[in-house]
Amino acid sequence: MKQQDLQLLLEKYKAGKCTAAEVTLLFAWLDKTAAATPEAGLSSEAAQSVQDAVWQHISKKPAAKRRHLGLWMAAATLLPFFICLLTWQQHSRQPPQMAAVSRLISRTGPTETRRVLLPDGSVAQLNASSSLEYPAQFTGHERCVSIKGQVFLDIKHQPQQPFVALSGDLRITVLGTSFLVRNIPGQPAKVAVASGKVQVAHQQQVLATLRPSDMLTYTDKRTFISSTDTTTINAWIRGEQLLSGATLQQVLWELEAYHGVTFSSRLPLQQGRLDLSFSSNMTLQDKLDIIATISVAPKVHFRETGKGTYEVY
Repeated sequence: MKQQDLQLLLEKYKAGKCTAAEVTLLFAWLDKTAAATPEAGLSSEAAQSVQDAVWQHISKKPAAKRRHLGLWMAAATLLPFFICLLTWQQHSRQPPQMAAVSRLISRTGPTETRRVLLPDGSVAQLNASSSLEYPAQFTGHERCVSIKGQVFLDIKHQPQQPFVALSGDLRITVLGTSFLVRNIPGQPAKVAVASGKVQVAHQQQVLATLRPSDMLTYTDKRTFISSTDTTTINAWIRGEQLLSGATLQQVLWELEAYHGVTFSSRLPLQQGRLDLSFSSNMTLQDKLDIIATISVAPKVHFRETGKGTYEVY
């Protein structure tokens, strides 16, 4: 039965002009409609207006006591219909909702890097063991992506739609710039700017505004700002790992992230200041041999204790 036919039949019923067959048809259809359309879908105001309409109809009926039972049954049956009708009318006035924008995820494994072109023309370079989640199309007032691991971003300038990178508890907002985000479990989070300007916030509290050569390190709710060489920020994109004045711990963190291995040690790894340059064609063992050769305080050696695990002694 069409919506228009149903309304006409209801008007006939309210006017007392329905035949027995029409009343049976109407009540059968209303029962079917009520089962498919729960009242919970309406607001309290909409539900009240439905009830008012029903009671207005009932008040016009004869008050004979023996007919009260029939009126109550009619009200109980008609109420779901009014609810269904009002819900249909409300939905018909609303503009059609846009389909949800699908999300895409790009991941890299150990020693793997990848270049990802974002929908707005921005470019993301993923380092090893990293992931980037982004929409198939940027909509709304922000261009928002989620980052795990280490990703270098070169963002297209769109002042009317700021670019936002979410990484762990950090929120990095930019208008047009190139910067590095590094957020690996168990390691300090880092944001380093190669060009432009970014704002870094933690849980809605602004930590700093960074400019070229600025690097923010966030760990244990503490923020450190330092200077860095812009040529080292994305050296890995060119197939190099450049470390300047790094502690042994920082060097090992780089190797863990890139090669997907784990180091353990009882030595004071926060000591040492190493300048290292590794190329992409070097094996992990090549790098460990170099570190063992040039390390002084402390002097370190490496022993493989299992698949992907090493002891530093």
